[in-house]
Amino acid sequence: MSIYGDWIVGTIAINGTSTGEIDLGRNFDFIELQIPTLVSGTLKLQVSRTSGGTFQDLGLSNLTDATTGAYSDTWKLGGWQFIKIVSSATQTVTARTFYVRGMKY
Repeated sequence: MSIYGDWIVGTIAINGTSTGEIDLGRNFDFIELQIPTLVSGTLKLQVSRTSGGTFQDLGLSNLTDATTGAYSDTWKLGGWQFIKIVSSATQTVTARTFYVRGMKY
């Protein structure tokens, strides 16, 4: 039986490359995310063992190219709770809002 977390907002600010820390509320196996229109680049996931801790890239399995919006995906998370979504390119003109939720399988 799958267990889903609540939808949480993560935002890359204008001229930024990363969301702030997103606390999923508990450890999850996967995340589902709704990806907004991006200027360019690829997205990756960073994780930390603790809130306010040091964030590291989570492998190469969670890379997504820039989109024109209306794109959703599921990424393998492997039991992490604290995440950031990071873009390889600065997101100009407007902030980029992501919706994420954890999924335990």
